[in-house]
Amino acid sequence: MLERILELLEEGKSIDEIARELDVPRDEVVGAMEVLADLGYLERVEAGNSCATCPLKSVCPGACFRFKGKVYQLPDFRLGGKEVSKP
Repeated sequence: MLERILELLEEGKSIDEIARELDVPRDEVVGAMEVLADLGYLERVEAGNSCATCPLKSVCPGACFRFKGKVYQLPDFRLGGKEVSKP
């Protein structure tokens, strides 16, 4: 399932879309993403206290919004022997 989640993330699917496609609870997908981050397949992106350093600044509605979730990005890695790179 971890490999499939990576494939779906690479396709740009959201957590909710992945959960629906795999027919698993959303929390299970989030937990799998934590495992993938621990294994180095996803990178956690730290959001700073400043809007200027926030990875969501391009889609943020404004300074009053404080994101409390976690943000991940896909590093370059190999999946099934083939190289997969970020878009």
